[in-house]
Amino acid sequence: MGIIEFIRDRARFYNCPVCGRSLKGCDVQVLSHEDERFHLQVTCAQCQVTFIVVLAIAGGAVDEIEATVAEAAAEPVAEAEPISVDEILDLHLYLKSFQGTLTELIHQHDHSRG
Repeated sequence: MGIIEFIRDRARFYNCPVCGRSLKGCDVQVLSHEDERFHLQVTCAQCQVTFIVVLAIAGGAVDEIEATVAEAAAEPVAEAEPISVDEILDLHLYLKSFQGTLTELIHQHDHSRG
């Protein structure tokens, strides 16, 4: 994963200048890249407005970001067992009888773990 993927990931922390909604899921294209300065074309996933962003990354941070992202991607991920048909049926039956909000469901699950 390179700098562009990193920028796409961080876009969720910013809001569209037109509609004000999160830029999560926006389209980012590099128009030009000179040293540590990027000219990006960003398209909001919500309202489809396109705007230009000039992003300057200070002192070697591009290499640091790419190294950090590469390290995270290189860490082994434990393989999980596939979900069985019985587990899906059990979940279906549990959710069918559950009365409450998603928040209550999540908190109930957290308490049952510990």
